Amino acid sequence: MTQMSQMLLCIGPEGSGKTLLLRKLHQDHKNVLNPSKSRSENPSGGAASAHSTVPTTGVNITTLQRPPPEKHRPNPEIIVRELGGSMAELWSSYYCGVRKLLYVIDAANMSQLASATLLLMPLLAHPRTQKAQVAIVLNKVDRPLPRDTKELLNVLRLSDLKQYCRQQITVLEVSAVTGKGLKALTRWMWGDKTPEKPQA
Repeated sequence: MTQMSQMLLCIGPEGSGKTLLLRKLHQDHKNVLNPSKSRSENPSGGAASAHSTVPTTGVNITTLQRPPPEKHRPNPEIIVRELGGSMAELWSSYYCGVRKLLYVIDAANMSQLASATLLLMPLLAHPRTQKAQVAIVLNKVDRPLPRDTKELLNVLRLSDLKQYCRQQITVLEVSAVTGKGLKALTRWMWGDKTPEKPQA
């Protein structure tokens, strides 16, 4: 990676919507870099094709770029390494050097929250993630949610986890379908100021 690049890890249970979320973020960044070209290539905004994905069984790499702060300089970029939920036992092999980590959960799937909690606890306890910033991304909020955000975070035992973990944790509610919360997620990824996070 160059000095203008940073690596970010994206993990979460199977079916949490990681691939679609990153695809939408990638398209949004392309639109910012070259809006006229993006509209001509994809006048509908990519809504139809973006909703079709297949489960990630290995590792996907997504590169996000935005305009440089000064002219004639390289575009700053974030390289996102997405790990499939089916390889949860191997996630820890990719923790070395990670400074930011997205943990994506399907907020509309109540049955997934228990497994998401079981996967989250060893992640936060791992020695290699102690200095990482963690964003818990409650995805698919465009769908009817079984409980409100506070109750979902209680199921995740977030208050208890915060008492013992060292990481700075941010909670974000997003939808790759409607675009809700994507600007806040983008600001967090780039290190820009983010709005106050939901409280558990």
